[in-house]
This record gives sequence, structure tokens and C-alpha cells, in this order.
Amino acid sequence: MNEAAPDRFAEPLAFELSDEEARIAAARAGFRNALRRRFSLRHVAPLAAFVLLMAFVAILALTGLLPRRLAEGLLIVAAIIFMISRMAAHWHLRRAQSGGNADLVAQFTGLTKVTPDASGLSLEKASGARRFDYCACSEAELTGALIYLWCDDAPAVIPARAFASERDAEQFVVMLRAEIRRNGAERP
Repeated sequence: MNEAAPDRFAEPLAFELSDEEARIAAARAGFRNALRRRFSLRHVAPLAAFVLLMAFVAILALTGLLPRRLAEGLLIVAAIIFMISRMAAHWHLRRAQSGGNADLVAQFTGLTKVTPDASGLSLEKASGARRFDYCACSEAELTGALIYLWCDDAPAVIPARAFASERDAEQFVVMLRAEIRRNGAERP
């Protein structure tokens, strides 16, 4: 780690996520994965299409190129299609957030040992080890009582209670962000 990083973060942390914390982490990971797969574009595109269609039909109706009754019918059909697509988008988002995360919940549970070093974090569990290099990570955040280090598909999750104080947890996140920025700048 760089000189600004406190030495106390060089020691391994040992913790075990509760079932509730594992479910929260899995739901958040599922939600972010759904958004990362360009879901937000699919969520916004129907709104843009609906607004453009409304403007186009309104202009044609005001200029007299389209009869008023036909314009009203087109707007009603467009509103119905827009609402159906919006409901489907919300359904997919809810499913990504809540369902299908049993494997992630299992991945987050169990006794975990986290060892930070100059280039990343190592997570060791009974089921195996995983490495999170800072150069491959996009973000570190403290949300609620959990610290997330976002890389690839599943994040590294560390409970804030694993640290001596809340301030230590916040300083750890600041250190992670600095390392991500520093290692990201060194990427080719």
C-alpha cells in the first residue's frame, strides 16, 4: 500500500456475514449487475420513444395532416404499450434484485479472512480463495453497514463491524478508493 495508507489495514480481517447481511449484499450485487448489463438503456428507451411519438403525433394533428380521432387513438395505444414496457422493465429489475441470488448468498456466507496488500485484497474462505486486484476494481463504497469493493460480477463484501470503529471502516474505504485510483492510473 502507499505511504498514506495506515499500517493497521495491513493486518488480515476475519469476519462472518450474517444471513441478513449476505442477502442484502446479494440483492445489491444482482441489482448492479442488471444495471451494468445496459438495463438502464432498456429502461429509458421506451420513455424516449413515447415522448418522440407524442410530439410527432401532436405536430401532425395540429397541422391537420392527421385526423384528431386517429391521433387520439394513436396516443392511447402508445400509452398502453409504454405502460406495458415499463411494467416489464420494473419486473425484470425486481427479479434481478431479489431472485436468483441464492448462489451469491452462499458465496458471501461463511468465515472469511481478508488480507489487503499493495495491489489488492485476498479473500480466503473454506470454499476457496479469491483475489480482487485494485486495477480491476471500479469502485469502493460504504453502504449501510457493509463495505463493497466492486469488481467483475461479484463484489468483495466486508462488514463495517469487522473494524474497531466506524471511523476505521470509513478510513478503509478511503484507502480502497485511493488505491483504485492509483492503480487505475497505472493501467496501460
